[in-house]
Amino acid sequence: MQLKEVLDRTHIVSIPTKTNFRGVQLREIALIEGDSNWGEFSPFLEYKTKEAASWLRSAIESAITPFQSNGVDLITVNATLPAVPIEQVAEVLSWFPGCNTVKIKVGTKEDLERIREVFRINAAAQVRLDANGLWSVAEAKEILESLYRDFGSSLEYVEQPCQTLAENKKLKKEISFPLKIAIDENLRKGGNLNEILEVADLLIIKVAPMGGVTSCLQLIEKVDIPVVISSALESSVGISAGVSLATQLLSRNETPVPFGLGTVALLEGDVVSNPLLPVNGKIKVEKVEIDLGKLKKYSVSESRKMWWHQRITDTYRLGSL
Repeated sequence: MQLKEVLDRTHIVSIPTKTNFRGVQLREIALIEGDSNWGEFSPFLEYKTKEAASWLRSAIESAITPFQSNGVDLITVNATLPAVPIEQVAEVLSWFPGCNTVKIKVGTKEDLERIREVFRINAAAQVRLDANGLWSVAEAKEILESLYRDFGSSLEYVEQPCQTLAENKKLKKEISFPLKIAIDENLRKGGNLNEILEVADLLIIKVAPMGGVTSCLQLIEKVDIPVVISSALESSVGISAGVSLATQLLSRNETPVPFGLGTVALLEGDVVSNPLLPVNGKIKVEKVEIDLGKLKKYSVSESRKMWWHQRITDTYRLGSL
């Protein structure tokens, strides 16, 4: 798609979140209308143009690529628990009915209390922790060893515990139990894949930050460790691209794991008539249908439209699209 066509086919919306998700309470999203599908361009507002380029490549790819289910009907997903007050944990988990695996955002003073509250509510839960690189090696070691003493194998893995690969490698060597580390930020911010594979037991793959489904598949072909397809707090349009990738993995008889694609549940609304929300721990695999009334409901001011059009223009002109 040429730049003018992209801009002519773009709709900008702002959807409130149900919680404060790492400082985000309004999710601004650019939706690109293709001939047979839609794409989502929604890098967080603080992301610079260079980092946003992969998101635009992904959005354009989705807009021009017909959705395919690849013979898969349902995808198992995990619940996602932001760093909410302890008294709100039960409410958030209720938004993910049937999800027995819980991904918990950590990196606050209340981490242990919040994690223990999850197990109080669901003693059989499998827990994934996501620190977004906020822990030091010492902090990670202390918290993880405490959790392992209390909950053992219920701790499935920790995602990006420390900021750098060197720190994560050190943590893995020093910890006293067989900790599984999943790598996210080090991968999507351009880290060396060979060095990442020296540390990672799993990879977290997010379609938009990685440049689209095709780019993700090319990466996955290079590795022989499990991958978990996850989201970046998108609307159902963006999640649909993650679903497309997940179905391609599942259709190859990859070992199914709960994917992080249930996060539409964290938004107050959506832009489709068939939102990809968890039911019985799974989301449906189906083409999403844009609801024009919801596009209007969540439409932004003219000044925000101009801001996003300029952002798309600047990003597109970087090239490689």
